[in-house]
Amino acid sequence: LYVDLKKMVVLLSRVLSRSTQILFIVRPSVYQHHYFNFSTDVVSTSIPQLTFENLLSDTNKLRAQQKLKAEIPVRTSKEYPLKQGHTYAAVLVPLCTVNGEPSMLFTLRSSSLKKHRGQVSFPGGNKEESDTDFTQTALRETHEELGIAASSFDVWGQMNPLPGSDGRKVIYPILARTAEVDVAHLNINHDEVEEAFCVSIKHLCDRRNIGATRFNEGPGYTLPVYLGAPHRIWGLTAVIVHQVLNILAPGMYEFKVRHKKSFFTKENLSKDVKIAQVSKDS
Repeated sequence: LYVDLKKMVVLLSRVLSRSTQILFIVRPSVYQHHYFNFSTDVVSTSIPQLTFENLLSDTNKLRAQQKLKAEIPVRTSKEYPLKQGHTYAAVLVPLCTVNGEPSMLFTLRSSSLKKHRGQVSFPGGNKEESDTDFTQTALRETHEELGIAASSFDVWGQMNPLPGSDGRKVIYPILARTAEVDVAHLNINHDEVEEAFCVSIKHLCDRRNIGATRFNEGPGYTLPVYLGAPHRIWGLTAVIVHQVLNILAPGMYEFKVRHKKSFFTKENLSKDVKIAQVSKDS
């Protein structure tokens, strides 16, 4: 039996006893035999089975950090082309626990704000010149809105950016973990935030709590929406939630955003008008 030597050595090194002697036929045309002695002192890279209880563990943190840049948002500049003179902002995605259960912390924007008032969001805002990076922007804004000190967060990393405000802004989500949260004891800035609330990650992963909204603007796109929480989570915030759950809870979060173009596009409606006109003239 002729085998791929390199693959076989790697495979057998994980399962055979130390200093095992193995015979390989590596050049069948010459019938040359090679013997190898190798050690199986290999450090295991496997991680414990992922559960809702260990989602925020250090082991899952390391695994998630490797995927931060690999997960592409379901809404990109392809659907929302960036406008000239666009600005930059950052939001913090606060992972926390509520009564020991892994959760995400959200805000409801104040109804007195000029833009996006009354919408669910993550704490965040525009990058200022004094901010050294987007992480500092997100942490500063979170402290201003919710009174949580930057030192309270273990920053996991920066995710891929996505367009917001109809292409007038590029937003960088920052994933970070804090400790147990009791929203009743947060120092909320009510000029910016109406209220704060938490949703368990288990709830967000439950397919019964997830829907989708289709938009026919431009090439068209579909966005997730999360239901059953104190407030409906949709729009840009839902896009980020979907992005985070794919990174944080693979196997437990299985919702796929699939876009199907509507028949009722401007192009098709225009064709219908022309057909109707021809029929009328004939």
